[in-house]
Amino acid sequence: MNEKKWYSLHVQSGFEPRVKANILKALRETGQVEKVEEIFIPAVEKVVFKALGKEKGELPLRGEPRIFEVEGEEGKKVVFRIEDGKVFVESCECERKKCEPEGPIEKIGQRIRCPENRVEAKIELKDRLYPGYIFIKADLDKDLQSTIRRVPRVLGFVSAGGRPVVVPESEVTAIKERLKKGVPKVRKLKFDIGDKVKIKEGPFIGFEGTISEIDPEHGKIIVLVNIFDRQTPVELEFDQIEKIS
Repeated sequence: MNEKKWYSLHVQSGFEPRVKANILKALRETGQVEKVEEIFIPAVEKVVFKALGKEKGELPLRGEPRIFEVEGEEGKKVVFRIEDGKVFVESCECERKKCEPEGPIEKIGQRIRCPENRVEAKIELKDRLYPGYIFIKADLDKDLQSTIRRVPRVLGFVSAGGRPVVVPESEVTAIKERLKKGVPKVRKLKFDIGDKVKIKEGPFIGFEGTISEIDPEHGKIIVLVNIFDRQTPVELEFDQIEKIS
């Protein structure tokens, strides 16, 4: 058997976990399980806690055991425990209608609810780095390619010259490390490159220009401003400009 390598698979965005499950099912049905070492979704499984319809917090599904307490109807508390990739109800002050299901949850989309106190914990896929893509480490022969391509919502391998492109092991490792450290929250942008804007704060107040670069992680933006008949790049923050309609 050849050395297994990483490949990137394009799938329908939002269905990554389902595609992974269906690929594993197809491998079992066709006797090709040993050809695939790992299927990796570049995202984090998290437990999202809600009370009275409002989100109260979230914790990673994997890692050290955690306890999370949520106050529901009339201040009654539900205590959840996360351990070994599963979510349990540690204790609950419900009286008439017990939490459901009684056992733990462990898969994306599953939830534990306390109907009486209007509290729930649900496993969701968060911090998705590359929506619509999953990585597969496999001995990718023609039979395996054919099996994977037939799985519903698979759009195809990332390829060059008709052949799936090998993703370096170091790149996949770097992605996993980035997910462990946490994906920085990117603020929702209201500007695009090429937009005409007016500067409303700072030494260039009143000047108009065109956006040439956007750095969402640091909240910075570069605007080309005409100063002394020359296009001059000016670094600003999002709050210092406004779009010209």
